[in-house]
Order: sequence, then C-alpha cells, then structure tokens
Amino acid sequence: MGLHCIVRDYFGVDGLPPIYSTDQFERRSRVPRAVFLRIFNALKDRPFWKQRINATGQLQAHPLRKVVGAFRVLAYGECPDRGDEYVRLLRTKIGKATKLLIEYVVDELRPAYLRPPNQNEVEQILARNVLRGMPGCLGSLDCSHWEWAGCPKGRAGTFQDGNGKRVIVLEAICERTCGFTMFFSGAPRSLNGFNVLY
Repeated sequence: MGLHCIVRDYFGVDGLPPIYSTDQFERRSRVPRAVFLRIFNALKDRPFWKQRINATGQLQAHPLRKVVGAFRVLAYGECPDRGDEYVRLLRTKIGKATKLLIEYVVDELRPAYLRPPNQNEVEQILARNVLRGMPGCLGSLDCSHWEWAGCPKGRAGTFQDGNGKRVIVLEAICERTCGFTMFFSGAPRSLNGFNVLY
C-alpha cells in the first residue's frame, strides 16, 4: 500500500496504464486529473508538502500521499483517520494536509474556481437544465454541517447541535459539473436547512 499503490492506481507504473481510467479518477477524486496534477505540482515543493528525511535517515511521506489523502477527505466527506488505510498517513497529517489544501484553493485558485458564473455560463447552465427537464434551475442546494472547534464561548449556544457540539452550516449551490454558483457559510446549527435558505 502507500505511494506505489497510489501511483499504480491513478498514474500507471513501468509503462503500464493506470488501473483507474480518467473518468474513474474524476469520479473518485471529484476533480479532473489535469486539475489534480496542477494542484499537486503547485504544492509539492512547499514546506509542509515536500518529502523530507527524518532523523533516522528514512524518507518521510511523499507529497502525493498527502495530496491524495486530503482530496479523499474532501471528495468523500470522510474523517482524516479513514485515509490511513489507503495513503498510510496519520490522522493529524491528513487533517493538516486537508486544511492547507483548502487554504491553497481559497487563496490562490479563487479567481478560477471560486467565482460566480458569468452571464454566458449562466445561460449555458440554464439551457442544459432545460434539456434535463428542469427549466429555470441554476443548480442544486445542499447544506453541510461542520464542527467548529474554535467557536467562541459566548456564541456556543447558538451554534450547538443536539449532541452538544458547536457546528456551523456551509451552504452551497452547485451545477452539474460541480461548479459553485453560490456559496455561503456562517449560519448556526440551530437553524434548519429551510431557515438557512430563507
């Protein structure tokens, strides 16, 4: 397992094609292979992502394992310690990789990927949805509930869920190609989905 399996599964080794096709790669990671490689190549030489040698002379985690682990957390909504079975990294390492990947996307890829659609794109989305039998539909709404570890004590009651955890609601509208047409965060968990939408 580990790096060799990731490379074999997604990129191929020894001149053999990858086990997963381009479509399967996109379905599993929720991004096209070209976007994944663009992000990987941008991150691999940064301090956290770079492969180092530890005090015993052993190579530490390869950047590809960290990026794949972070993408699996984001693609499947799984907890960081579940990725250990595939990428062989600790929960803390995958958690930090996920946080840094999100920061990279928000800080550096916002103009390309986190922007509202322009008028031409809106027309294309609406035309595509008319053909799918949903005229006037711009996208699908979903609300995700994320635990907020740094919630101020004074706001704890507002953001508390039924289990005593502080949770914040992230609302997004996505169209068929997973492009965001709207994104909002900050609603307290004490509101249900209808109230957040309102």
